[in-house]
Amino acid sequence: MPLPLSDIRVVDFATVLAGPFAAQLLADQGAEVIKMESPEGDSARRLVPVPGADDLSIGFLAFNRNKRSATLDITTPGGKEAAYRLLQWADVLIINMRVDTRRRRGFTYEELAAINPRLIYVSLTGYGDDGPDADLPGVDIVIQARIGDIAGRQEPGQPPPAHTHLYHFDMGTSMLAAYAVTLALRERERTGMGQKIEVSLLQTGVSLHAAQMTKVLGFDGRYAARATGLPFIYRCADGRYILNMYINIGPRWENLCETLKLDELTHDPRFKTPESRAEQIDAIAEILSRHFLTKPAADWEAMFKAAGHTNSIVKDIEEVFDDPQILANDMIAQYHQPGVGEVKAVGLPFRMSATAGEPWLHSPAPHRGEHTDEILGELGYAPAEVIALRKAGALG
Repeated sequence: MPLPLSDIRVVDFATVLAGPFAAQLLADQGAEVIKMESPEGDSARRLVPVPGADDLSIGFLAFNRNKRSATLDITTPGGKEAAYRLLQWADVLIINMRVDTRRRRGFTYEELAAINPRLIYVSLTGYGDDGPDADLPGVDIVIQARIGDIAGRQEPGQPPPAHTHLYHFDMGTSMLAAYAVTLALRERERTGMGQKIEVSLLQTGVSLHAAQMTKVLGFDGRYAARATGLPFIYRCADGRYILNMYINIGPRWENLCETLKLDELTHDPRFKTPESRAEQIDAIAEILSRHFLTKPAADWEAMFKAAGHTNSIVKDIEEVFDDPQILANDMIAQYHQPGVGEVKAVGLPFRMSATAGEPWLHSPAPHRGEHTDEILGELGYAPAEVIALRKAGALG
């Protein structure tokens, strides 16, 4: 059975993380994706370079499998014409060029819809296509500061914590973009027309904070971003840490004490009621901290799992590759990347039963411009025309 998007053609005209990952999500479901790069290539090709791998890097490998690459210099007449011809072929364009730059170079939605009315145009920006900051560059780290993510993790009386390199808002934007594309494709089945999709890191950041961003006017109840009450994380005898969501001062207190074999705490008058426990957080935390130091983290984890608690050892990312639950759900993919060797990467983020047995990983990440001549030939360019474009500098 073919993969769901095997009849869809996508041009990935984006750089770095969010746009290319959105295109990869579509490619993993069978879409034919052509990565259209400038002569310099996607700047992600330089993010954590792989020694001896020329123009490939960890940052590029992560988001560009299952694609072909063509280099076009759209600032030249020939390069722009070739790009337009490619976009006449495409069903979907993913572009993260700045809004004003698109206007100057002739890549707005209105201009491209005029040559391909069926085109689904995905505008991926930092802050959206409108507003005072629309033309500013946007990156995940800045969004962390802007939408309250960093402040939400700030401890009272302490300076704001550092930003993370987990790029939740980049990744979330990619997933929302891929979702929006499937909706637009469904709409095109009814109308025969494409449309413009706008997604941004700022929109995603606000959306991912839906719990914290919901409030009733006149009521001060809010969903906190930072944990309150007893700490969830404790150091164990082997120096590792354990996180347990049951560790709090609510109705699970007796169950927690029973699991930890600290029944004496349930009889301590200082901790008799939720209200009294709330007043004794420091005393309880000190007792628990000493207790967790009596066993290694794996022992505590086993005890908690046996009692049905929601818990985990605090793991390094490197350990995730060998997590049996991760492996049991096929969350890690491995493939051969020419010039690099064996690569382990995140696999599909979901399963679909109808195509669960279909191979979805069909090609490694491409070198810059690896398929330029091949793609131009498919667009109708004769070999002599390709040579002329290259001599004119249109292909980089």
